[in-house]
Amino acid sequence: MKTMTCKELGGKCEQKLSAESWDEMVQVMTKHVMDKHPDVAKEMETMHKQDPRKWGKEMKPKWDAAPEC
Repeated sequence: MKTMTCKELGGKCEQKLSAESWDEMVQVMTKHVMDKHPDVAKEMETMHKQDPRKWGKEMKPKWDAAPEC
């Protein structure tokens, strides 16, 4: 299990998000952003349309470096 903040994952708050795997974290972060930060969700949607792998390329190394808890 790893825990990262919304901000560490490109969002804008200090809410802690936890997941067992990178794929699960993507789902947790997506739900959080859609529920709490619709403006960020729109930015991420635009970025995803331009380059579907951009967010993952930027955030996956942070996930890999995060300590297990």
